[in-house]
Amino acid sequence: MFLFYLGVMLILTYLQQEFVLLPELQSFDLVGEDAKALLMEKWQKSRWLAFLVAPIMLPLRISLISLCLFIGSFLVTEMSGYKFKDWWSVVLRAQAVMLCYSICICVINICFGSEKTVYAISHMSLMFLGGEDMASWLRVPLSAVNLFEIIYWFVMAWLVGKLTNNRFVKSFKFVMSSYGVGYLFYIVLLMFLVLYLS
Repeated sequence: MFLFYLGVMLILTYLQQEFVLLPELQSFDLVGEDAKALLMEKWQKSRWLAFLVAPIMLPLRISLISLCLFIGSFLVTEMSGYKFKDWWSVVLRAQAVMLCYSICICVINICFGSEKTVYAISHMSLMFLGGEDMASWLRVPLSAVNLFEIIYWFVMAWLVGKLTNNRFVKSFKFVMSSYGVGYLFYIVLLMFLVLYLS
């Protein structure tokens, strides 16, 4: 399953490069032809770096979320006694939701362009509540809560319930108190970075 996810992410990276980034670089009119040629040459030399990101980010994301669940399992009696690999398996299967999100964004980007992609992302998240008018660091929590993230939480809670033989409500509370806390720290860190860099 992990290798399947990795393969899909590498294909998505290739499609984004070929059908989105490359045409945008070729039609970049703000610089002269010499500068555009230099830009294209540098991009062609370094485009392989994007293919290293997927094999690094996927296991890192799965491991960090699994760590949140694993640590949370020490604090909840009904969830204790499970190994890290059990939580890793749960997160790996739930990761299919986030893979679907990446596929949707890639398809929208290729078929309709970057403007429609930004529009779709903002309407899948809480950004449609007026996030365009806010400071950039305040947009982070609005964009972090999106439709696919909510589905991800529900799927993970369902998978936790299957693993632990607990009811969905109890599993969802566990996911909120373990992964939810880790996700909150992640959002706060992003807000700090955006505020610091701006």
